[in-house]
Amino acid sequence: MSALRIRYEIAQLKTDYEYHRRMPDDVLHLLTYTEDAYYQWAAAYPKDAWLASTGYNLAKLFEELPGYGAHDGAIRALQFVRTHFKNTRYSKASVADLQRGVSVRPEPAWAIRPTPAPTPSSTPILAVHAELLRSGL
Repeated sequence: MSALRIRYEIAQLKTDYEYHRRMPDDVLHLLTYTEDAYYQWAAAYPKDAWLASTGYNLAKLFEELPGYGAHDGAIRALQFVRTHFKNTRYSKASVADLQRGVSVRPEPAWAIRPTPAPTPSSTPILAVHAELLRSGL
């Protein structure tokens, strides 16, 4: 992915999540690909001026998502920005976020899929009917 594509993907996934167009696990799955591309970009172009802001935006989206995988992604990105982009506002914001603590978010109510109710079985009625027939009633 190009640098612009990575930034676009983060923004698009954030919008899709906020407007409930994608389920949290789908966003997390796609965001892991974007995260991989971000770290490859950072390795190839460590002086790119957009790395700090993009890494911070990556962390903030991870923070919005539920579960431990998202939590871990947020911590990774915040630590990366803190370590690699010292003396930037994004590094300072990352330090503050890490000191505050990144919580593990629960699944949002809108994303919880209801479990289907079991279908009623006619077996008890048939069993009662068969017993009545056997007893001669």
